[in-house]
Amino acid sequence: MNVLGIDFGGTKVALRAEAAGGSALEERLRIGADESATSVLSRAFDAARRLVDSVGVLDAVGISTPGVVLDDRVDLAPNVIGWSELDLGARLRSEFGVSALAISNDVKAAALAECREGALRGSSVALYVNLGTGIAIAPIIDGEVLHGAHGAAGEVGYGIVGPVSDWSASSPTLEEFAGGRGLSRRVAADDGISATDAAGLVSEAGHSEPASRMWLEAVDEIARHLATAILTIDPARIAIGGGMIRAGDALLQPLRARLAEALPYPPELVLSEFGPDASLRGAVILARTAR
Repeated sequence: MNVLGIDFGGTKVALRAEAAGGSALEERLRIGADESATSVLSRAFDAARRLVDSVGVLDAVGISTPGVVLDDRVDLAPNVIGWSELDLGARLRSEFGVSALAISNDVKAAALAECREGALRGSSVALYVNLGTGIAIAPIIDGEVLHGAHGAAGEVGYGIVGPVSDWSASSPTLEEFAGGRGLSRRVAADDGISATDAAGLVSEAGHSEPASRMWLEAVDEIARHLATAILTIDPARIAIGGGMIRAGDALLQPLRARLAEALPYPPELVLSEFGPDASLRGAVILARTAR
């Protein structure tokens, strides 16, 4: 079976083509800050053609994308201009001429990869957590990734930070408060330290008291939201992926401590086995199982 997996991200596109005989080829593209969805798709299709020429006629395609995947579009995907206006499925079927096509949210695709082949393999109830520019989770129940009634299960990045009495339309979301880009922006405004993401912030902050305080506040807020999810489904294991895991023990040690303090049955906390490639691996698995 010849399959193609494509992982569309907010800043990059990763592609992997696998031939029936077992050979595989990959390619990666960077997305420009103001690049349009049409441009991203065009460049991704060019790269896909190069890979497909090497593996032969495609049997199936699997796609991972930010946002909530609907029948005719991808909702809540603001990082690439015009992405939510695309009928992604129709464009892909037209381009590749395959009927076997599966499209999934990127965090859910990563969870699928970890559940089937990675750090969550063998756990019937588990949780995949993405901590990066965006924050989201993917519950796994009876070995299957939970999608929800609208495909939006686990979109905890939209959760509100702060006391209920203070909530308003301008209240920060978890993603704005603790996600890589939002946290770096807050620290830069308060302390003048600039970093491209939260993991870089930890190494650049050094002994900066404001940066260290904001980092721990962010970890506390992440732990608070995770504790609610954990109490809801009682997972045996949590795998954490996303760019923030580059912070290493500066993330894992306080997060483990907060969860151990708050929960009667703290789950095992592990790192994603596939790291930044988890969503791409999930896209390939989607292709293998597409009908």
